Amino acid sequence: MTRTGDLRRYLSYVVPFEDMTRDIWLICFSNIIGAFGEGLYFWVFPLYVRYLQADYVQLGLVFSALYGVSALAPLPGGLLADRFDRKKILILAWTPWALSPLLYSFAANWTQLIPGTVLWGISVIGVPAANAYIITSVADKKRLASVISFVWSTYSLSYVFAPTVGVYLADMIGMQWVLRVSAVLTGVATSIFFLLHSQHPRRMNTEKQNGRQSSSGRKTLLRKLLVWSCFLTLISFFMGIARPYVPTFLAENVHMSEFLVGLFGSINFVGVTLIGIATGRLGDKWSKSKVISLCLAFYIMSMVPLLLIREPVALLPIAFLYGGSSVSGFLVSSYVGGIAPENKRGLWSSVPQTLSLVASFVAPYVGGYLYTRSPYDAFLVSVGAAPLLAVLALTLLRE
Repeated sequence: MTRTGDLRRYLSYVVPFEDMTRDIWLICFSNIIGAFGEGLYFWVFPLYVRYLQADYVQLGLVFSALYGVSALAPLPGGLLADRFDRKKILILAWTPWALSPLLYSFAANWTQLIPGTVLWGISVIGVPAANAYIITSVADKKRLASVISFVWSTYSLSYVFAPTVGVYLADMIGMQWVLRVSAVLTGVATSIFFLLHSQHPRRMNTEKQNGRQSSSGRKTLLRKLLVWSCFLTLISFFMGIARPYVPTFLAENVHMSEFLVGLFGSINFVGVTLIGIATGRLGDKWSKSKVISLCLAFYIMSMVPLLLIREPVALLPIAFLYGGSSVSGFLVSSYVGGIAPENKRGLWSSVPQTLSLVASFVAPYVGGYLYTRSPYDAFLVSVGAAPLLAVLALTLLRE
């Protein structure tokens, strides 16, 4: 019993056991399986698009299509999450996610990837329901950052192994069959949601809601929602200019082998997982604006060596910091979830997701033109904005 207790005590630094319900664990389990399936191909997906005769601008168009549909999904998803059983929304939303790689596997050229990207984008309609489900399930809202970061870090955990496994399998059986294996695994992940308890949003009449909050209080919360959402949008835009082109840059400019590109992706997601959990813990103790500025510092520390170093193996360690730069969304979700009215958690959770995905829709297209002019232009514009954003985080987002 002592050893078990000691093990649980050590694990508690990583896992917020006190707030993990059965249903939250099921969501984590679904994340692990589904992300492993998606991760088999998604990290090297830009290479697959290039293999299907897309130039750099067309590569940007594929990702713009993916994020364009994604940007339309969260708001209706949030409205649905505030009206209907969130379990059913998750099942319906994740089903297109499972079909997406199946369509990719039959594409003969890059334009035939578009229907699959549309399905992938539609599946984002379930993300506000997932966040609202988690927020409602957590008893102590002061620990939301820890729980949300842990749940979504289980998603990135599978990406630690999946890209390398995906490249290995692609060499053995071909990328088309890797995509079909991905479809099976994401289908299994979707089926796990049938085991969740139903969660119907609470209805709260307007008079009762108005009694709890003054008009000035509601305006203050709305202002905070918009400020934090717009800031996440800026981060998503400037990082989105370069992120879709990192695997291509590594393969074509650094001359990394496909295996090393996959390994870079795996180390990247070690950073997403471990730094994501750590920043979630810090976000419950420090000002979240300070933690976001730390994530932006990780972006600078990873992207600058990427532009300067040409030894493939020497670049692998920076992949860890590169992963840690992408977890700001966890912190924004926990902050917005904590201030959201109880009967509008789905809608409020959808606002930062929608705006950041709009930025992610525009950014790859801009990045494609910059990358065509010079691969370095896209990366310099992306990383050049990070110091200014870090200063804004420490000033504009002060709580």
